[in-house]
Amino acid sequence: MNDNLFENYITQHLIPVLGGQPTLFAMDLMGSHKTPAILHLLRSHDITPSPIPGGCTSLLQSLDISVNKPFKEMVRDFTDEKIFELESMEEFERWSVGDRRITTTFCVGDAFYKFHQEKAEIIWRVFRKVGLSLPIDGSADSELDIKGFTGLTIGNWRENFNSEHNMETIGEGEDNNEDIEYVNSIE
Repeated sequence: MNDNLFENYITQHLIPVLGGQPTLFAMDLMGSHKTPAILHLLRSHDITPSPIPGGCTSLLQSLDISVNKPFKEMVRDFTDEKIFELESMEEFERWSVGDRRITTTFCVGDAFYKFHQEKAEIIWRVFRKVGLSLPIDGSADSELDIKGFTGLTIGNWRENFNSEHNMETIGEGEDNNEDIEYVNSIE
């Protein structure tokens, strides 16, 4: 995803859906996610970017297993089916890069629709389990279920960590930092 595509996603989809509600937005450390323009755009709409550092994948493993993997398999199935269908047509000659791109785009859309129709409950449950769609006030912290952590209570992260106006830039050198220190204040 390039900078323009991500910015369009934020302005055309994310901001309207959130409706001005303060939001913690988890994202990976992809270059287009951490440009100064993107970070400013998010913050100007009361969206706090929360990059997921390298090395934390295992903590969010349930997303990979329950959402990402089956969605990618569904996209692959739709794509294979469409390619077979198109290549078996009598007038088919060869694929251009543009043809493949267009076909893939339609297949992703079809898979997205089907996945959400069939797996909405799983998506909802897994995002809550790892805390990505829980209220920021801490009222549902008891639902957190992150590998290696028990009895987590985070509370309102904006109040507890005095982070209302703290803004940091995310440097390029931080992409592959595996030295993550986990802070566990459970007594």
